[in-house]
Amino acid sequence: MDDIKNITITDIAEFDSVDVVEVLVKAGDEVAIDQPLVTVESEKAMMDYPSPLAGVVEKVIVQDGGKVKEGDTLITLKLTKDSKSVVTQDKQVIESLDDSKSEPSQSKISQVSKTATLKNEHTARGSIAYTSPGTHKYARELGVDIEDVQGTGRNDRIVQDDIKQHVRESLSSGSVDNKKPNKALDFSTYGDTTVKELSKIQKLTADNMLNAWQSIPHVTHFDQADVTQLELHRKQLANDLKEKKIKLTPLVFVIKALVAALKKFPQFNSSLDTVTEQLIVKDFFHIGIAVDTPHGLFVPVLRDVDKKSLEQVAQELVEVSELAKQRKLTPKQMGGASMTISSLGILGGQAFTPIINPPEVAILGLTKMVVKEKISASKAEQQKLLPLSLSYDHRVINGADAARFCAYLKEVLEDVWKLIL
Repeated sequence: MDDIKNITITDIAEFDSVDVVEVLVKAGDEVAIDQPLVTVESEKAMMDYPSPLAGVVEKVIVQDGGKVKEGDTLITLKLTKDSKSVVTQDKQVIESLDDSKSEPSQSKISQVSKTATLKNEHTARGSIAYTSPGTHKYARELGVDIEDVQGTGRNDRIVQDDIKQHVRESLSSGSVDNKKPNKALDFSTYGDTTVKELSKIQKLTADNMLNAWQSIPHVTHFDQADVTQLELHRKQLANDLKEKKIKLTPLVFVIKALVAALKKFPQFNSSLDTVTEQLIVKDFFHIGIAVDTPHGLFVPVLRDVDKKSLEQVAQELVEVSELAKQRKLTPKQMGGASMTISSLGILGGQAFTPIINPPEVAILGLTKMVVKEKISASKAEQQKLLPLSLSYDHRVINGADAARFCAYLKEVLEDVWKLIL
């Protein structure tokens, strides 16, 4: 019977009790030190509770859906040889403390046992940091090396808040760790899979998006413009351009409206030089358009939009979109934009956070037009609303700037004559 130990839960932070989401072992299972025994959930988070000792499960005390409080027994464990040696070391250390041959205090026994157990855990884990598998997975998903994180939990245990703090500190210091995981993903134990190679452009886009997200403090402002009158005017012009085989889409009008907003708010038509710590304001108005193709995402740039008519912009938009789909764009045709528009068109959605295309300081996202019934005293009519999602670099643009920019963009889109003139 001396080889049987009760494994109790000893770390549930400030909570009186926690829910048992799942029991991860059963009677007869061999468990290693730090192997998860149960998954528990509090009001704040879910975590795996590890075994402090190695052995064979004799009996599982808790059940799925139950509750446990600090000190409750989870399982009974028949110790293996390694765990027995740890217990023996505990006893020897305790006896060495008792020079007077009197009984050592319970607090000393508890402290020594805890120290020896932690030492044994460290030895068994090798270089793996002291944390739950759930937290380890969270760190891996964020690309964080768990060995670089300082734990603040009980007994220096690493918790998810430590991972978040590590990422914040890395971002503020400009030392974000972009190392790839050492081990490739393997889902073969769960079922059949098919591996597909990423194209070169997909890999490049992924790297660029990751760098943009990590290096730029993104904030997104959401709004919507009433484009009911604009749509009526667009359809009239579209009929006139059919003979020329020119497609006049709502995007063409947004491009022209965006130029008007950039003229009024030049800080949006700028780039932040982080080397010289200067803001470079552009005197030209080149608009990038994100084009989704079977080969990946391309961003051709329409140049000098302020000097072109709606018809010219519509024609050029078709041309560069076709070049993108054929992968015939040159580097020059994809560089030097004032700002980029990412349109999901008729695909759906009400809002999203488009990622800024550096060195630009903002990007405008468009989603599917919302049609509502507007009832007045005399008649019922349709109201068409265009959702706007403006992501901006908070180092250059503040919330008030973004609100004013969107308000003016709406004003232009809602007044057709401002676009024509």
